[in-house]
Amino acid sequence: MDDRSTQQLDKILALADSSHDAEALVAVRKARQMLSKDGLRFSDLAKVAAYPACLKNVKSPSAFSFLSGGREYMASQIAHLKQRAEDLAQQLQTQDMQMIFWKRRITELEGDNLKYKEEIEKWKRLAQETADKLWELGNSIEKEEKEAVKVAERPKSKKAS
Repeated sequence: MDDRSTQQLDKILALADSSHDAEALVAVRKARQMLSKDGLRFSDLAKVAAYPACLKNVKSPSAFSFLSGGREYMASQIAHLKQRAEDLAQQLQTQDMQMIFWKRRITELEGDNLKYKEEIEKWKRLAQETADKLWELGNSIEKEEKEAVKVAERPKSKKAS
């Protein structure tokens, strides 16, 4: 693997750290293709990163030139990952607080909903009672009108003659 290829591999492996799963997957696949061209595997990368002395047993040691200063590289990666973990912990804390807020809000809205249902039932009963009373009143008025008409239509007595 020449210097240009190792630089490309370094850039591609940096993309494997992407938070976008698809981008990271494509980067890993491309890195695997590049390594396999030289008869290498990811396990070879891991061995060299952990034990730089293993470099002499690897078929193409120049492929790992980007790992020179492996401890510094690993230390920077660890610092990066620690920062990422802290950021994720803060995001989790924020999301937990938001979840608590929304759970309270749901409880409040469910309580309001119950009050409104009770209020609706009260108004329905009142409307039904009013309709029933109006119906009864209408029937009694109709009955009184019919009786008044009957009284008015009765023949008057002949006492006057």
